[in-house]
Amino acid sequence: MINPGTPQTGSVVAIAKWLLLAFSFMLLCSASSAQPVAFGISQQVQQGPTSPVIAAEDILAQISSGEPLNYDNVTITGQLDLTKLSGPVKQSVKITNSRFLGPMNFNAISFDGALDLRGSVFQENASFAKSSFLGDVSLSGAKFRGQADFQNSHFGGQATFISALFLNDTSFGNAQFDGDAVFLNSGFARDVDYNFAQFFRIGSFGDTIFENVSFLETQFDGHTSFLDTKFLGNATFAATSFASDVVFRDAEFLRGSTFGLSSFGGLADFAGVDFKETAYFGGVKFADLAYFVSARFDKDLILEESRLYSMQLDNVTFLEGSTINLNNADFTKFVVHWAIIKDRLEYNGAAYLALVRNYKSLEWFDDADECYYQYRRIGQNEEPWGWSKLSDIISWLSCGYGVRVSYTVFWCLFTILIFGLMFWAGKGMNKFEIEGIELPGDTRLKPSTRVSFTDALYFSIAMFTTSQAPVNTYPVGVYKHLAMAEGILGWFFLGLFVVVLSAVLIR
Repeated sequence: MINPGTPQTGSVVAIAKWLLLAFSFMLLCSASSAQPVAFGISQQVQQGPTSPVIAAEDILAQISSGEPLNYDNVTITGQLDLTKLSGPVKQSVKITNSRFLGPMNFNAISFDGALDLRGSVFQENASFAKSSFLGDVSLSGAKFRGQADFQNSHFGGQATFISALFLNDTSFGNAQFDGDAVFLNSGFARDVDYNFAQFFRIGSFGDTIFENVSFLETQFDGHTSFLDTKFLGNATFAATSFASDVVFRDAEFLRGSTFGLSSFGGLADFAGVDFKETAYFGGVKFADLAYFVSARFDKDLILEESRLYSMQLDNVTFLEGSTINLNNADFTKFVVHWAIIKDRLEYNGAAYLALVRNYKSLEWFDDADECYYQYRRIGQNEEPWGWSKLSDIISWLSCGYGVRVSYTVFWCLFTILIFGLMFWAGKGMNKFEIEGIELPGDTRLKPSTRVSFTDALYFSIAMFTTSQAPVNTYPVGVYKHLAMAEGILGWFFLGLFVVVLSAVLIR
């Protein structure tokens, strides 16, 4: 039996203390690593060791007294409800890098001065619906863990949301931004809508991360930027108005993207944009350049019923199976080589013919010919059997619908060769030889037994080009009729060759 006071007992106690400390350390490490992360940004907020705690009633009382608020790194407890105020908030309000533990109700409040809530964390729902901000609003670096409601709010000055993080549903529906609206590098982990919102100056959303976002009938009057923005969920820009330039360069649409019925008054820069799902631009109006250079389409590009002034698609990438729909589209300039879209375009006669005219206006005549040729081939395949289909087949084989001079040249050479072989192999012609001058009916004329292949080919060339045999040769038997047929074919193919060649050279 061991006495408690013995050395062995002391060592056991020491070991137990070390084990307890190690276990506590492991618990702290695991708790730290278990903090939730959204968009790569930790939700854990580091508060200072001496962060003062202020009751929401005290904040309300200070605002009511008209005293300016200037707090940093404080914790506000309870519900902050400014609707209890009898009038507008006349002084500036500055509460930065702080934590609001309770819900916030700023509904229908008028802020005459600046509102600065940079770096603050809102643990519960925060509502600014129908509020009016006459001065600048700064929420840069703010984190909204509950719902954030800015519906029907009015921002008279600059609204800054740089690096703000919205972890729950958010709404800026029907909001009005008279000054610049800056959402650079912000993140929206849940649904957010800007439906019917109005941006009268700059709208900046560069490097922002959206889950599901909707800009239904949103109005952008100034320069708008979605540079390097990531749309992780569905992105809806239906009936959105971009009065000035808009930049989506290098943005990523990982789900569906809808721009149906939207209008672009200035430059629309979609260069390098990655569309993982169907890109819908049905009924869109591009009044200026639509710049899609180096864009990538993993699925379909739909431009049905769209109105395009100038669309540039140089170096675009279409994955296997993706298609382009230009049905009933009206465009002045569509800058993309036929080789890129020839196997992607959905068949529509008007769209093909519009592309042919487009390529001719660009002086890309080879592209125009290739486009027209494919248009006729598809139309021929879909046409029922009849005289019209038969004439199309003849047009296809003889001259490639008028755009393949090589087809006609081939038939000319083939006809001469095949008839020459028949005349030679079948002994279908005779040749008279005389030393000196050749005279018809001369007794010195003597028929040869068989002509050479060279003479037969010469005879075929003469019949094909002039319909007349050389003076010292003539066809015999049924080959007289073959010679006549070759002469008729010669006139047809030579005439066709002149017409097709002229159409190519005259342009």
